[in-house]
Amino acid sequence: MIPAKLIKDLEKMGFQLDFPAYKTNEDRIFDTLKTNNQRLFLAIPLILQYHFDYGIIINKLSSLNKNEADRLTKQFNKILIITNKIFTLENLNYDIQNTIDRYSIKEDIKDEEFGYYYDSFKDFSRKTADIEDEKFRENIKFRGKLNINKSLSEIFSPAKLRIMEKIFQHEKLTNTELKYYYRGISPLIHAILNESMDQYLRIIDSSKKYY
Repeated sequence: MIPAKLIKDLEKMGFQLDFPAYKTNEDRIFDTLKTNNQRLFLAIPLILQYHFDYGIIINKLSSLNKNEADRLTKQFNKILIITNKIFTLENLNYDIQNTIDRYSIKEDIKDEEFGYYYDSFKDFSRKTADIEDEKFRENIKFRGKLNINKSLSEIFSPAKLRIMEKIFQHEKLTNTELKYYYRGISPLIHAILNESMDQYLRIIDSSKKYY
């Protein structure tokens, strides 16, 4: 088995390992329960935000030896009751109560058990929100770059843009590219950055509506 620490470290370096995806949410929940890892059990409320069939999960658990099946079924039932309470407190519209009623699920939940799962759920939710915010910011930056590229393409030829991109990426120019930059690109850049030119073009753009 590949160490989790190594996988995470390689992912940070940009190397991605392809693992088979789960076909059903029931398989995902079953494998999480089967790990018998209390830390991983904290992920189950997140998984329960997606459709699942309680009967299928219990049937999968029954394939294990009886003691393990009974223990994990009891654990899963507890997590279901805890999750239902979390969803109620967080005003999340996921109908766990219907499953609890249908299968007459009853388990005693200690306050510290609930607090353990609830604190983790809120922490995971905050991290998810942070990830979504970061994706949104990256999307804005990406769209901004597209707009810049579109504007630049109105002024500079593809050859000039290639040289400008090399400079932007701190790549060394060849002697030919350097001469081309000073002869064909630099004068345009100075003209664009000229304040008088900027004011003149703004007047032209704002006055065009009168013609």
